[in-house]
Amino acid sequence: MRHERAGAEPRLDRRRLVLSASAVPRRGGQGLNLHHMIEGLRDAFDLTVFARGASDHAPTHVVPPSRIATTLARIPLVNRKRAWQATSGDVQFDHWVAATMPRADIFQGAVGQSKWSLERARSLGATTVLDVVNMHVDQFAEAVAVECARFGVATFLSPWMHRRMLAEYERADLIRVMSHRAKETFLERGFTDQKIVVATPPFDEEEFPQADFADSTFRVAFVGLIEPWKGFHYLVEAFTDFPERDAELVFWGGTGARPIARYFARAREREPRISLRPVDVRSAGLKEVFGRASVLVHPSVTDGFGYAVGEAMASGLPVIVTPGAGAVDLVEDGVNGYIVPVRDPHAIRERLVHLAKNPALLRRMGHAAKKTVAHLTLRSFRENYVTRVKAL
Repeated sequence: MRHERAGAEPRLDRRRLVLSASAVPRRGGQGLNLHHMIEGLRDAFDLTVFARGASDHAPTHVVPPSRIATTLARIPLVNRKRAWQATSGDVQFDHWVAATMPRADIFQGAVGQSKWSLERARSLGATTVLDVVNMHVDQFAEAVAVECARFGVATFLSPWMHRRMLAEYERADLIRVMSHRAKETFLERGFTDQKIVVATPPFDEEEFPQADFADSTFRVAFVGLIEPWKGFHYLVEAFTDFPERDAELVFWGGTGARPIARYFARAREREPRISLRPVDVRSAGLKEVFGRASVLVHPSVTDGFGYAVGEAMASGLPVIVTPGAGAVDLVEDGVNGYIVPVRDPHAIRERLVHLAKNPALLRRMGHAAKKTVAHLTLRSFRENYVTRVKAL
């Protein structure tokens, strides 16, 4: 199925670029990334998009959902095999794109969804770009496996998909990552500096209402997938029996897996100041999510970036992150937030207690955080990333 934006006409004086990602523009982290890519690339190329939902700003081929993945999700017990569902959906998307891809000068596909598409694009003479939103898969898979094992939760990354991603790395002429930390994981494994480009996401400061710290409650926010490798359990441990009486920990996200839901039920029974809001943050309202918070904690063990960190900073919030999150690039320890070791609830707790006792510090760090991301605009994204792609 194909959707065209009104009045869109091919520009014969520009090179053609096909952009592919199994996401709905602006929905979730991958959807935000797709949206930013469309906004960044559409004025520089004759752009065609393959996605799970239509874009208002570029001609879009909407790829239908995977029937196999949908069926697996409905079968009891089988629906817990997350690797099967993830793999079947990504493979179906890749096959669909490869089979219907038009000729183009450049093809950009999302990691895990592009093995056949990359091959097809190269056979048509296109230069290829792979968009990698996580760390190198070797590092990512190891960390995910360790954290999932703590909960008895199956990882979504099968060995077959792991090998598939490695093959995609080799087939791409250029690999885009979201942070310098992510780039390091590729350089450590023998990739050349010239093959890896860092393109940090843009943040529109007008989209984010500013935190005013007017609430008497010290409110700690976690925003994102509540998955083991995101380190949410280290934050729960840090907050349990928190000494400041007027405090709250809010998790914006759904638990999904049953062992994680049971973990939260036990945690909330012990510490009733922990609450769970399983809704999309934009549906809830960014003012509610970031505007009423005191600090955002992103304790991820492995994460290619972490959109919530940049969004919180754009809202004038200090942040607490680990070196496992690519968004650590944005944090100057003690100035606009804190950097704590991975898997260290004691360090998280110390920083939270210090912030709770120093309201003026919250405001000062929040102001510095906002200044940090002010330069991460769509214009800077185009000047950095789009200029690099145009040079291919």
